[in-house]
Amino acid sequence: MVIRKSGHIKHKLYYLLHPDFPVFLLDRPQPAVFDAGLSCAGKLYVEAIKSVLGNRQPSILFLTHSHWDHCGSVSTLKKAFPDMKVAASALVAEVVRRPNALALIRELNEAAAGEIRAVIPGVEDHLVNEPFSPFKVDIELQDGQVFDLGDGTTVEVMATPGHTQDHHSFYLPQEKILIAGEAAGVYYGPNTISPEFVSDYDTYLSSLQRLAVLPVEVYCQGHYACMVGEEEIRRYFEQSLRETMRFKERVYELLDEEQGSIERVVQRVKAEQFDGNQELKQPEATYLLNLKARVANLAAKKKQEST
Repeated sequence: MVIRKSGHIKHKLYYLLHPDFPVFLLDRPQPAVFDAGLSCAGKLYVEAIKSVLGNRQPSILFLTHSHWDHCGSVSTLKKAFPDMKVAASALVAEVVRRPNALALIRELNEAAAGEIRAVIPGVEDHLVNEPFSPFKVDIELQDGQVFDLGDGTTVEVMATPGHTQDHHSFYLPQEKILIAGEAAGVYYGPNTISPEFVSDYDTYLSSLQRLAVLPVEVYCQGHYACMVGEEEIRRYFEQSLRETMRFKERVYELLDEEQGSIERVVQRVKAEQFDGNQELKQPEATYLLNLKARVANLAAKKKQEST
C-alpha cells in the first residue's frame, strides 16, 4: 500500500503536514521526530506535533541529512520544544554553517514558501517569515548506535551515505519501520523511481544494498510517499537497485555520445525522464540541481575508470 496523505500510518507512527515535505513522529514514552522539513513551515510542524502529543515534548529529533528540505525548521522546533535533543551526523552542523551552503539553503527555503501556499491553502498567517538559521547538534550520530524510546521500541542508526556524505537512516526492528530519507531513492509512481546519489554513486549503491536486506513493513522515504507491506517494499527495493544501475549505464552511454559534455547529457536525461513524465515529479529547479550533481558524479567516476 502506498500512502500519500498525512496522518497515522502504523504503530503510532505519524506522517505529518504534507507528503511533499513531511516530518515523521513516533509516539512513544520518549517521542521522536524524524527530519525537520522546510523552514517556512516550522510553525505548521509544531502544530502538527502538538496535535498528537498534546503538552508532551518530543525527546529527540533525528535528522537524516543536511539538505535544505530536511533540516529547515530545526530552529523553530527547538524554540517550541526546548528539551528536545537534535541528533545528526557531525557533518550536518558543519554544513549548515558554511556560507555557500547557508545561502543556498535559505534561497531554496524561501522559494519553497510558494509551494506551501499552493498545496495548503490559507496558511499565510502560519508561515515562518524569518530565514533559515543554523543550529547546534546535541547528539552526533554514529553507525550502529541504538536509542531506546521505551515500550520496547529502539531506533538503530545506520550510516547510509551516497545521497549526501552525512546521510543516516533509522531502523526500528521491533516494528520493522525504516525511515530512510533519500538513501533508497524516491518513489514517484509505479513507473518512476529516481536514484538519488547526489554525493557519490558507489556509496549510494552500497547503502541501498544494505537497506534492501532489512525486513521492513513500513518504509518512509523523504518525500511524496510511504509504503506499508513487506512484499511491496521488497519489490520496491529490487526495482530501486535496478533503476540505480540502469541510470548509471544510460549516463555512461550519453557521455560517450556527447563527448563528455555534462550539460548536454543533463538535457538529454531530462528530456527522456522528466519532460514527458505524467506521474508525480519534483519541481523542475530541484530536479535539475540534483540531476547535474548525479551526472557530474558519474562523469568523474567514468573518467577515473578509464585511467
